[in-house]
Amino acid sequence: MNLADGMLPFVRRAGFSPRVIVLCLADLLALLGPISLIFVLRAAFGDVDPTLYLWIFSLLLLGPLLGAGFGLYQTVFLPRPQEIKALFLLGTLLYGIILVAFFLLQSGKIYSRFIIAGGWFGTIFALPILRAAARRFFAKKSWWGRPLLIMDKSDTGRELWRYLKRHPENGLTPVNIFSLPDDIAAARETLASAAARYPRAVVLLPHVATRTPAAEIVMEAGRWFSDIVVVPAFCGGQDMHWLTICVLGPTPALWIRQNLSDRRRLFIKRCIDIAICLLGLPVLLPLGLVLACAIRLDSPGPVFYRHKRIGRDGREIRIYKFRTMGINADISLKTCLEGDAARRREWEVFHKMKNDPRVTRVGAFLRKTSLDELPQLVNVLAGSMSLVGPRPIVAAEIKKYGPVYGEYCRVRPGITGLWQVSGRNDTSYGERVAYDHYYICNWSVWMDVWILVRTVPVALSGYGAY
Repeated sequence: MNLADGMLPFVRRAGFSPRVIVLCLADLLALLGPISLIFVLRAAFGDVDPTLYLWIFSLLLLGPLLGAGFGLYQTVFLPRPQEIKALFLLGTLLYGIILVAFFLLQSGKIYSRFIIAGGWFGTIFALPILRAAARRFFAKKSWWGRPLLIMDKSDTGRELWRYLKRHPENGLTPVNIFSLPDDIAAARETLASAAARYPRAVVLLPHVATRTPAAEIVMEAGRWFSDIVVVPAFCGGQDMHWLTICVLGPTPALWIRQNLSDRRRLFIKRCIDIAICLLGLPVLLPLGLVLACAIRLDSPGPVFYRHKRIGRDGREIRIYKFRTMGINADISLKTCLEGDAARRREWEVFHKMKNDPRVTRVGAFLRKTSLDELPQLVNVLAGSMSLVGPRPIVAAEIKKYGPVYGEYCRVRPGITGLWQVSGRNDTSYGERVAYDHYYICNWSVWMDVWILVRTVPVALSGYGAY
């Protein structure tokens, strides 16, 4: 038994969650680490009095208390885009308080602007990164997640079971699944027995049709469990994500936002696309020239590959990529599929092949790192694509999208997207469509930020790319 496991009983007896303590420590490190590094860097040039900054470090120690008000330590985690938003607001609020103190005390001139601005900038990046690292490192520990009881053995309940088992980082660990009886007296007995066996558990109640009103089931569960998660009947699909509880007099209600209908948010999305493209040009343009030379030296043929895809409103667009295949790739594909049944099945399922014989040596590297997508920044600047969105499809794929195609046509396709950071080519075609559908229905500016942040490590690792 290691030291951490030995301390668990004392931590829990004191009324604290080990998971919350880990997240608090990660947040404190993210709040204090960047400004400390910037301070040391600035102090190397002299003329910095460390005693002046002690109150700033003391103020940053209050970060977890403010974070609790943003919902950063609750039993059920915030969705990742909302969490990034809350972390950004937390860091900005703390440094905003520092700036207000400078103004009120009229002492701003004696402090280094480099330290304050650098500390804020480093903090807003460090907070989500260190949280993600803490989840990745500790999520599989037995003490990380709260035990979860799923009161539904239908397909919905089993699907939730499988999802939460695959994603322990969400903080809920399924320990049992069973159905509640229709009779309220029998349901009461089942809930009481479950509470006695799993005293710390969270109970999840998916919507099921029973003779007992759902309100009675929830009320009865509240007698035995401190935390209850209820899945309303209309939330069984992927369409409802941005829900906010509101109160209309004595009646509770759910406010549902469809962000794709908000022109202000779409304008912000477009501004982010243009700003990132322009800021990245000094680095990406020389990189593109180097890659273009490598392609020409590796194999004969053009540097760029232009292809017809379906864009917003169903219009045909032409997207640009670095060429990753040799010449006469279509003929090579036909020959390859005709002579190999296994490859033909793989192509029918994924529309891609591992160890594709058409791919050149430089092309394999470009695909592994997703650098073949770099020329699509031209499409982004031209307005036919976005940095983040559903993957651009060809006309032959429309029928495979079925009813989701109507949703697809509402947005610009993206260079990266939810599919690309959720497994890429290791997912089935149906899962790709589901990821695109989820993104479209649940889109927000913060979801784009989250996907962009995740794209960098995914692309560098080459996970799921071929």
